Amino acid sequence: MSSEIPQAKGALTMMAELRRFLAHLEPAFSRRAAHLWCLVAFIGLVARTDTLGVTSIIRALSLGPVHYPALLHFFHSTAWCAQGLMARWWVWLADSPWLFRHQGRLVLIGDHTKSPKDGRKMPAVVTLHQDSETASKPSFFRGHHWGVLAVLTHAADAWRATPLWAAIHEGTDDTDKTPKTVRIVNMARTILNTMRQKAYLVLDAYFSVGPVFAAAATATNDIFVLTRAKKTYVAFRPASPRKKGKKGRSKKYGTKLHLYRLFDLKSWQGKFSTGSALVYDHRETIRYLVIDLLWKPIKGTVRFILVETSRGRMVLMSSDLHLDPIAGLELYCHRVPIETLFNILKNTFGAFAYHFWSSYLAPVSRRPAANPDILPPSTNPRRTRETLAAIEKFVNLQFLVLGFLHLVAFRFPNEVRSVANCWLRTVSRSIPSEFVTRQAFVNLIKPSNFAVVGLNWITALIAPRQSAPYEKHSLDKGLG
Repeated sequence: MSSEIPQAKGALTMMAELRRFLAHLEPAFSRRAAHLWCLVAFIGLVARTDTLGVTSIIRALSLGPVHYPALLHFFHSTAWCAQGLMARWWVWLADSPWLFRHQGRLVLIGDHTKSPKDGRKMPAVVTLHQDSETASKPSFFRGHHWGVLAVLTHAADAWRATPLWAAIHEGTDDTDKTPKTVRIVNMARTILNTMRQKAYLVLDAYFSVGPVFAAAATATNDIFVLTRAKKTYVAFRPASPRKKGKKGRSKKYGTKLHLYRLFDLKSWQGKFSTGSALVYDHRETIRYLVIDLLWKPIKGTVRFILVETSRGRMVLMSSDLHLDPIAGLELYCHRVPIETLFNILKNTFGAFAYHFWSSYLAPVSRRPAANPDILPPSTNPRRTRETLAAIEKFVNLQFLVLGFLHLVAFRFPNEVRSVANCWLRTVSRSIPSEFVTRQAFVNLIKPSNFAVVGLNWITALIAPRQSAPYEKHSLDKGLG
């Protein structure tokens, strides 16, 4: 009996947090029915045991098949949008004590991920090139190109990239010529404006281009970019002052420096310093050099941090001219959790296993081919745009689920473990994993556990839809 009491307390605590969070999302919906369907979809995404698109929600909650069209309509509905829903998530996160900060700034992590899709009538599917050395995809394939932003969170010994927003960055609008790299910066600024925060934006070498630094540069310095320089990059010392009486415009750029060659030049060896740094969770002694140089792509000054670790050499570059080199290296090493995030989203949660398609699009070949300059025509552009929006809504709703599970694991680690009953898993960290946290909620949602949790708002919302046929506006009775 004594063991059941902590479990019951943990269950009630977690369910109360879930209800409070879902109530916080209500202003994102212009219709009450849409909000109630969001609750159903959210619970279904937590409880589902397979990743076969929207139908997995139907199976997870044992909903009547007649509710499948209504669930599809929810994702296509104009009563809400992905950005509006995620904005409520950003507001919820703004005061979270688990947000990691450096010099009072958040640490945002951005990256692209590619989701293979072979649907012949699926909007925004384009030919993509996979250049990652660790991916199992073919060199060229058809799919969606996603831009993703996450925020670095930390509790006890756990570092996680908590998802913030995802958007398709290719094949959506043939009139928008904004580069994919710059769109990540624009997304970050939208998030920070909502949260009323400033941040470091940590990116990989793909984003070490002039337009990214130019887009991040504002008078308020709300975004500092930190990325890795490519091996061919060069920078310049400022030119020496012009001699008096010499005609013409003063030179701006002085001596050219090949950044990666500086590691081996004897004249530069004495300029390197040594220090202790946390490199990918391992403390070690590194050699580093900090130098502010002119970089032609932005016609301005960038801080370059040359680092030599046990893993090799790298050159970091930042728009923050006061960034400490050790801190810069450790911030960049914290970019790794976003790769873990992608793995969890794809393999554990099935966030990109969607199957939305538009009957108004002409079928295209599944074979990779050169992308046309003009998008495939649609006989009903408005409905096709709604299908594209439904795809982004489906993915972002799962971002919301995973982000909420992160915060629950940070706040209630003992309660999660008492309910999860994952006895086959060895406890390796003080903070439960995403899988364990989800399993805890799955156990609470099971009908067999209603005796512990009690008859609550989830049963009142879902039970009538498990047997009763679909009726118009039936969701309006959900929380009555």
